[in-house]
Amino acid sequence: MNSYGHTFNYLRTRKGISLSTAAADVVSNSFLSRFEHGHSNISFHKLIALLANINVSVEEFIYLDNRHHGHLPKFHYEETKDYLNQVERSQTSANLAAALHQYKSTSDPHDYLDYLKIKARFADSSQSLTAKQRQFVYDYLFTIESWTHYELRLFMATLSSFSNDQIFILTNQMVKNGSETVDVNWNHQADFLYIILRAALLMALAGEEPRLSQLIALAYKSIHNQQYLYEKSELHFLKGLQTYLQGNHQQGQQLVAETLRVFKTLAAPDLLALYQRYWHLFLKRNSKTAN
Repeated sequence: MNSYGHTFNYLRTRKGISLSTAAADVVSNSFLSRFEHGHSNISFHKLIALLANINVSVEEFIYLDNRHHGHLPKFHYEETKDYLNQVERSQTSANLAAALHQYKSTSDPHDYLDYLKIKARFADSSQSLTAKQRQFVYDYLFTIESWTHYELRLFMATLSSFSNDQIFILTNQMVKNGSETVDVNWNHQADFLYIILRAALLMALAGEEPRLSQLIALAYKSIHNQQYLYEKSELHFLKGLQTYLQGNHQQGQQLVAETLRVFKTLAAPDLLALYQRYWHLFLKRNSKTAN
């Protein structure tokens, strides 16, 4: 999605602001020109800084971009627990029973993994994977030589079942053995990025700043184009948690607030509520850091 640069150019020129003034202290003139013509990607953090240079809020920018181009950015949360609806939840028992029957009929390890994938995705805390089941999935993911779409979706569904140590190890294993497959299509790339962001969030909630910083750096490298507005917003949120853990509470809170305003502007109330809960949980779990 290359419209952000075009929209920025439209706003800058309509305001009569020069390229050098708009780029000042953020990017080079040549980079801004490439961005405006859709030839260069840009981080969410730099975009906010550029908008400040032309006195346009993020909310106004997103609204005008959507209005001019008639689109909303895609958001990829398929096969995760974040947005399971009631219809999906009502089908849990039937899906689990069918998957278990399939495995008993074939004794195929992949059928067993399919069963565990469904169980992990739909289960609440009292019905999560057993220690033996978690180990089975972990061993499979750790030893597989090449991660494909199947392994990405399996890890997405079971990620929250693992300890933070296991999540961090498997995420790095995914990067090591799955990087060659993620460029096949957008869904693979989005799955890959979702896992990194989810792992980073869990590290932030646990107050593990060094691991959080590593995953944030990895996420920046994994955003290959401009269509990831939601994911870039999540990364901005995580940057706020990282900054907070590093002791700069005011700036951390500002970054988080900016992200929540973007989710509100995008008319994504469920996403806004979800990340408000994450923020409150983060503050609760890291209360010692705030003192």
